[in-house]
Amino acid sequence: MLRFSFIFIIHFVIKIGDETFSVLPGVTFRGTVFSVFFIGFWLFIWYLAEYLNKKIQHWQRLSNHSQGFKTLQLFSFNFLFGFAASFLLNYLYREGDIMLFGNTEPWTDVTLLNPELTMSLLLFYMMVFSFDVYLHLSFKDKENQVRFEKLKHDHAIAQYLNLKSQIEPHFLFNSLSVLSSIIHTDVELASEFILRLSRMLRYVIEKNEFILVPLKDEVVFTEDYLFLLQTRFEEGIIFESALNEKTVEHAYISPATLQSLVENAVKHNKFTKEKPLKIQVINDMKSLIVINNLNKRKDFEPSTKQGLDNLVRRYSQLSPRPVEIVTTEVEFRVIVPLLTSEQYERFNI
Repeated sequence: MLRFSFIFIIHFVIKIGDETFSVLPGVTFRGTVFSVFFIGFWLFIWYLAEYLNKKIQHWQRLSNHSQGFKTLQLFSFNFLFGFAASFLLNYLYREGDIMLFGNTEPWTDVTLLNPELTMSLLLFYMMVFSFDVYLHLSFKDKENQVRFEKLKHDHAIAQYLNLKSQIEPHFLFNSLSVLSSIIHTDVELASEFILRLSRMLRYVIEKNEFILVPLKDEVVFTEDYLFLLQTRFEEGIIFESALNEKTVEHAYISPATLQSLVENAVKHNKFTKEKPLKIQVINDMKSLIVINNLNKRKDFEPSTKQGLDNLVRRYSQLSPRPVEIVTTEVEFRVIVPLLTSEQYERFNI
């Protein structure tokens, strides 16, 4: 109704400015045809522009261009689209007036472009576009605030789960048991074990305050965690990393994402030296992929999937691309979207 009212007012202004219409004395058939066509045409254009703008904004969210470039891109598209729509209406109005009503004379001295009408309509279109952008940004700010509050809530849960999993007595007991068994037989290994354990605990405490962390820091943290596991289980766990160095250097993820996926694989599978647990980490241009073979433990309590569910919720607030979980008979695969420095600056400020 708001759009109809706005377009009706604009069409009335156009009719007043056109001396060939008898706007005030009464209603004419020609004037009625013009009104119906004008209002119907611009309602269609308005909805079409809204649809196209949403498509463009969706594509822009998936791109790595700067916000300034995206704004210029959107403005340029709407300027050209508005000009094309304005010229088309002007042309149809001209041809319809000549063919349906035989009004050739009023158009004799008017160019095909009819700059006065075309530019006036373009001006109205850009006013509407600016108004729509303002409303969209206002609603988006409110949505972002709600999303950010939800993200902070999920992040707080993740902090608790990560901290709990690393500092719980069971984890420390196992780590100290391993340390006590090697401290008299391999001093260098024991020293490295203590260094890795302290570095890992420091990372959990410090980085849990951040919503995003550099992937390179997460890789080091996970390597420390794996060192503790492999010291304990030796050849029972095989870890392979085929991450692209350039990607590792410039990508960002949520804290403890990689480590928690490794931990999830260790918790839910049985493994031995003869049948080891194989964990592979790879990446493509936009995703981090963690794969492990399946040999599920039968003595393990049914999983609550709290950690994975929280991971999925967190990334639903961080990225337009969701976390994907793929399970087959032989492997478990988790695909996590990699985030950019722009997102890192936005979420960590």
